[in-house]
Amino acid sequence: MRFLVLACVFLTACSGGSAVDTTTTTLPPTTSTLATSTTSTTAPPSPCPPAPYQLGFLPPTVSSEEARDTVDEPDEFTSMGGTHVRLWVNTDGETAIALVRGALPPQQFPADRGEVDVAGSRGVAGPYPDGRWVVAWFNDPGDRCDEYTMVFYPPVSPAEVEETLAGMDRIPG
Repeated sequence: MRFLVLACVFLTACSGGSAVDTTTTTLPPTTSTLATSTTSTTAPPSPCPPAPYQLGFLPPTVSSEEARDTVDEPDEFTSMGGTHVRLWVNTDGETAIALVRGALPPQQFPADRGEVDVAGSRGVAGPYPDGRWVVAWFNDPGDRCDEYTMVFYPPVSPAEVEETLAGMDRIPG
């Protein structure tokens, strides 16, 4: 079978017909178009600066100092490109609170949510089925780095979420 195909290609090439020229001239544009589309990339967004908020209250099980490095595996809130994430850990060293600048939650709230005040900005807060509480808000002018998400990891009570938000202050920056 291979011999038959090679013989046909050889006979076509020797005949000097225009089919060979057409085939050779149409293949390179198709090849270069595929190469261009598979190698194009989008540059990741430039990182946002840290969120300009000070937490005046933390739940009793949360350390008052921010974690220096990511403690747990990043999740859908803390792994978004271009964001800046501040973390607080609990007494066991696990992530307790994440404050993300540069993104709103990646999906709609799966349960009821309510309006909250975050240092003078109007936001929304609600529980997730896995026990997390999520808060989202933005500040004017509303650029990407003016979007914020705050995630409270279990165990946390709604009262602790409310008290933490009430104790937040926006600082210059």
